[in-house]
Amino acid sequence: MSKKKVTVVRKDQKGKNRKFNIDLSVLPEDVLSALEGISCNNIQQLKSKEPMPSPRDNREKPINFGKGLDYVYGTKPLSNQEDYPDGLNPFSSGLQKIKPSSSENKELSWCKSAVVTAKNPKELYEVVGKVINAGARLNACNEGEWSVAEYVILGTYFHKCKKGDLKKVMCELMLKGAEFHDNLLQNKLIGETYNELQKEVQPQLEKQREELKKVGENALHKGTVIDVERDNETYFMELSADSEVEVAKVVEGARNLGLNKGYVKSGSHILKMGGSEIEVKNEKGGARNYVDVSDNSVFEVTFPTSIGGLRIVLCHKADQVQVRVADTEMWAELQRRGEVVGKGCLFGGTTVKEAVERGSFTRCGIWSEKQATKEIKEVSETLSSSSWVDRTRRGSEAISRK
Repeated sequence: MSKKKVTVVRKDQKGKNRKFNIDLSVLPEDVLSALEGISCNNIQQLKSKEPMPSPRDNREKPINFGKGLDYVYGTKPLSNQEDYPDGLNPFSSGLQKIKPSSSENKELSWCKSAVVTAKNPKELYEVVGKVINAGARLNACNEGEWSVAEYVILGTYFHKCKKGDLKKVMCELMLKGAEFHDNLLQNKLIGETYNELQKEVQPQLEKQREELKKVGENALHKGTVIDVERDNETYFMELSADSEVEVAKVVEGARNLGLNKGYVKSGSHILKMGGSEIEVKNEKGGARNYVDVSDNSVFEVTFPTSIGGLRIVLCHKADQVQVRVADTEMWAELQRRGEVVGKGCLFGGTTVKEAVERGSFTRCGIWSEKQATKEIKEVSETLSSSSWVDRTRRGSEAISRK
C-alpha cells in the first residue's frame, strides 16, 4: 500500500488552529475500511444539512387541502382491521357507526383546511364556533380519518397553543358530545387537560342524557327507550323494535331542554327501532322533514285526521324512499273533503300530498350518497312556540317500524 497522508486541522488549548499530518499507512485496516468512500465534500454536506422541520414549519408550506393535518401527522390509527373484519367496531355508539354524509364530508374537508390555516388560537376558536353553529357532527369520520373534533385538537398541538387555549376549545367540543381517540389523549398536555375537563363536563353530559331519555319516554305510545346520544345538533334515540313514537314530542322536548336550536345547516333527529333507522330534520318554520331511512328500512307513519289515523308506509328503495298509503279509501275521502294531511310535516322537502301523489321522494339525508340540491320549501304557515305545544297536545303523527 502506497503512503497516503491527510492533513487535519483542529484548535489547540489557546484556540489557535494547528495542522496535523496523519500517515494513513500506519492506521489499522478496520479504521481504513470505515473511512473508505468518505470525502471532505460529503463531510461538509453532512455538517451543513438543516435540521428536520417541525410540524409548525409546515404551516407555511402549500398544504394539500384534501388531506389537511393528515399531511402533517398522518392518518388516524386503524383499530378495527384485525379485531373487527366487518369494519365496524361493536363498541362504537349507534351514532358513530353512521358514516359521514356528503354534506358532512364537505364540512370535514373545510375544517381540515381551516384548522391548518388558522394563524392564532382566536382564529382556531372561530373555526370551532362555525362548525358547531352549522350543526355538523363532531365525531363523524371515515375509516382511517380523524373526526372534526380530533382535527381541532390536533390543530391546537400544531399551532402550539397554550393550555388555557386548549382547555377552552376542548371544553366547547366536549359539551357538544365530542370524543377523542386514545392516541390523542396519550399526549401529556392533551391528556391532562381532558382529564381535568372530564370531572367538570361529565356530570352535565349525564344530566343531559337522562333528560333526553325522559323526552323519549314521554313521546312513546308504546315500547321502551334503549339509549340516547347527542353529537352537536344530531340526536340519536334507540327504541325497542315494537315502539310507536310521536315525533313532534321528541323534537319539541329537545328544544325545551335548550338543546335543539331549530333549523341548522346540518343536524337532525335519528330514531332507531330494531335494525331500522329514520332521520327527521327540523326545517325553517318548525316543519318536521322526513329526509331519509337507512338501507332496507320500512316505517309506518300514522297521521291523525278527522276520520281516524291515516297510515302511510315509507320504504327504502335504491336512492328513493317509497311513499305508499295503507288505506287508499280513507285517503280518497280526505281528498274529497279537502282536508290537509300532515300539517307541519314534509317528506323529502315536499308536502305529504305531493309525496303520496309522486309515490316517492329522493333520499336527501345522512344515508344518501348524494344530497338533494333543491332548497327545502317552508310550510306556508309560520309555526310559533305556542303552535308547537298546541299541535303536540292535539296529537301529531306517530311512527312505528313496519
